[in-house]
Amino acid sequence: MCGIVGILKTEQARNREATSAVLVAMRDRMTHRGPDDAGEWTDGRCFLGHRRLSIIDLSPAGHQPMLSADGKVAVVFNGEIYNHAEFRAELEARGHRYRGHSDTETLLYAYLEWGLDAFKRFFGMWGVAIYDARDQARPVMHLVRDRIGIKPVYVARTGSGDWLFASEIKAIVAHPEIRVETDLTALWHYFTFIVTPAPLTLFRGVFKIPAGWRITIDHTGAARAEQWWECLPDHRPPARNSGGMSEDECVEETIALLRKSISRRMVADVPFGVLLSGGVDSSMNVALMSELMDRPVTTFSIGYRGEEETNEFGWARRVARQYGTDHHETLIDPGDLEGFLDTLVETQDEPIADNVCIPLYFLSKLVRDNRTTVVQVGEGADEHWLGYWWCEDYRRLEADVYDPARAGATPRGWLARTARKLLRQTGPIVRPRGGAIDDEALLRAQRGEELFWGGSPCWWGSLRSTLTPDPSRFKQEINCPVEGLLPSAMRTLDSHAVVRHWLEPLEGRLTKPRVLQLIPYLERKNRLPEHLLMRVDKCTMAHSIEARVPFLDHELVEFSERVPVEYKLRNGVGKHVIKRAAERFLDKELVYRRKQGFGAPMERWFRQPWMQERFRRTLDRSPMAKAGLIDAEAVKRMLDQQQTGGGWSFHLWTVMNAVLWEEKWGQRR
Repeated sequence: MCGIVGILKTEQARNREATSAVLVAMRDRMTHRGPDDAGEWTDGRCFLGHRRLSIIDLSPAGHQPMLSADGKVAVVFNGEIYNHAEFRAELEARGHRYRGHSDTETLLYAYLEWGLDAFKRFFGMWGVAIYDARDQARPVMHLVRDRIGIKPVYVARTGSGDWLFASEIKAIVAHPEIRVETDLTALWHYFTFIVTPAPLTLFRGVFKIPAGWRITIDHTGAARAEQWWECLPDHRPPARNSGGMSEDECVEETIALLRKSISRRMVADVPFGVLLSGGVDSSMNVALMSELMDRPVTTFSIGYRGEEETNEFGWARRVARQYGTDHHETLIDPGDLEGFLDTLVETQDEPIADNVCIPLYFLSKLVRDNRTTVVQVGEGADEHWLGYWWCEDYRRLEADVYDPARAGATPRGWLARTARKLLRQTGPIVRPRGGAIDDEALLRAQRGEELFWGGSPCWWGSLRSTLTPDPSRFKQEINCPVEGLLPSAMRTLDSHAVVRHWLEPLEGRLTKPRVLQLIPYLERKNRLPEHLLMRVDKCTMAHSIEARVPFLDHELVEFSERVPVEYKLRNGVGKHVIKRAAERFLDKELVYRRKQGFGAPMERWFRQPWMQERFRRTLDRSPMAKAGLIDAEAVKRMLDQQQTGGGWSFHLWTVMNAVLWEEKWGQRR
């Protein structure tokens, strides 16, 4: 795992030394991503930089940037290709002479043989830049993000026409021509989704490549984007035969694919372990990894002082005892958060308004303190196997809202009455979310909008107008220099239009219950890559830790899209197949316990006097508030209500992340 950075000029640099110095400054903003080695290379037009965290082939043979034998193709690579060794004999037979055994060499030689189609052969995660000057009059640059979006790649263009790219935004804004300015359209959508949807970022003019996409920049400096991987709901039988799999066969296939995925992600020349929450997914990682090892698995868990009722230590210890792991734990409390807020803003680059970033950061520190470099994590299972409580609620809501004879018609019965009542509701603050499904879903039904916008939307509907009463203040033109990258829906202040854009490829493909097929697809479009996986990347790499995600092996993801929804959600309980598989390795009490979730106790932490004071002080001087982008007084009323009744921590944390980000980066303007 590493950090990549580059500058591509449309003509030869007039001062190579000055540009190289800028490149090194950009690169070394990401030293945490690669403390083991650093490299740079240039041909006078392309400048590539790399920070290396040595995982596979610790020798100098893995140094980057890596060049072809003739020096005409250069690559910088952040990520891992787990099946790289499978191609070595074939590539050697084609004349390529290996200097070491790194996956970067295989990536380079595979590209020389098969071009960009090489990525379709790989299992892994990556953010890659390939500079191809074999035609010296028409060199090209390829920037590629992996299928699921496990590794980020950011891109920008300077006013003088230079192209910049990097693994982190902080490296791009280190370039002297980049002026830090808030992208107001991105901010609007951030308040909806708690992250900025790709390709937007909160930094105006800086874009992130969406999951499964790539950008090619030609010799004239023109850039175009295209999607190279897609996974649509597939109604073919998930089967060894045309009749489809039985549920038992599906369980067996799931175990086989997960075992294969975990085995692939054990390829490393450094110590590795598992982040163990005590939930089904991380516990399955431990169980299957234990089968494949001749030593105890190293496991890591985190909890909260004084929060015994919410800690999952007991469940994690249970799994650790069962499999005899080398187990490590750490505890944090509100005091740790107090000293961490500024570091959090720096770590995230742009806000990820998920309080899981807090424990994940300190858990990653525990991993590094115990001299472990690689960990497997459980992200991706709930999204693809319908594991969240709200999956059943949305299924019921969809069935109740829409008349079967008139799909997409108006709400009926008590839902319609409830929606009308909510529409008439007035007051300085809309009441906190109370029930299983946000009341706004009912209002969306009445407006004929999609019920499901993602697993963690925050400020929307009537509640949104409380926070941002004057949308006109967000109007701003977006100049995207990459053809085909930014859809028209994302140029608007209509988050529902963004959702509709994501769902366009599903037209005519979904059968009932529609929402249960829609959920995994929509989660892959935004929440997985830009929220869940982004938080993993930022928080682990802050401590030079590589996180691997077995449940997001693309072979397993593609299989999950062919699994009937009734195998995933059974009698209101999600992840049915995964849990049946887990019964073979874990006790049933753990497998079928109520899902707890991995997060900080923010409801209580927001009542801490220091937290209230810090937030109010930041709001008072916030440029966002002074510009009328947010209603600071409404937010303060929510803080008051949090003191007595609570229920606002999710919304408050989303706003707090934004104003803290503004406080830090506004100083650069």
